[in-house]
Amino acid sequence: MLLTEFEPGRAVIEPELKKVESGLFEVCDTLIYSFNGKIVDTVSQMEHVRQGGYISDLNGKHPWYIYEKDGLKVAVMMAIIGAASAVGNLEELRADGFKNIIVLGSCGVLDKRIEADKILIPSVALRDEGTSYHYAPASDEISYNEALLLTMEKAFNNAGIEYVRTKTWTTDAFFRETADKVKRRMAVGAEVVDMEASALMAWAQFRQANVYQFFYTADYVDHHNEEWDKRHEERTTDVMTFFEVALVIAKEL
Repeated sequence: MLLTEFEPGRAVIEPELKKVESGLFEVCDTLIYSFNGKIVDTVSQMEHVRQGGYISDLNGKHPWYIYEKDGLKVAVMMAIIGAASAVGNLEELRADGFKNIIVLGSCGVLDKRIEADKILIPSVALRDEGTSYHYAPASDEISYNEALLLTMEKAFNNAGIEYVRTKTWTTDAFFRETADKVKRRMAVGAEVVDMEASALMAWAQFRQANVYQFFYTADYVDHHNEEWDKRHEERTTDVMTFFEVALVIAKEL
């Protein structure tokens, strides 16, 4: 099976080889990697923010911005949706010098009892994507480093931010989330669904990278009625609130 061919040796194309193609101007220790483009657009237009650099590919340039305020300095960048693209970007960004990666984005809810706009820490993921199998031996599940999870929890507790840990189902094919699949994933403990977490966990383990990821809940994949509940009326939180949550983690680091 192809998915059992994990090989930890050096690859022909290592991230350092792509470093010469980046527009590298300014990096810092911590990068906020946001799957919400509105957050990045808003940050990029703030007075105290400047462009730090970019990585580039056939689709163009992907810039990051330096946010510096009240003694805190972080970079902010939009994440490309999908496990392969997200990990590919992080490979280059790590080679460019970023040490801590704070990842934020929405997730779909499998358990209707979980309300919209709730903060979740994905600690375990079901591996239903392809990228992770090139960074870690084959397995049904994978997890983040417990010490990093505790660092996030400490930051949230100190700031009075409510959160819960969760198991997520990471899948490449969101148009193939059938009702039966949802039921099977829930039967083994998954409460939410996303497209990148298991790959990010595998990458973090392989590169020994510091990744701090949290979700905020969005739509509901209703397996009972076999329909998609976008829950727009319930999702009333300003997305910049989630950027502030990311800054709480950055301050802890």
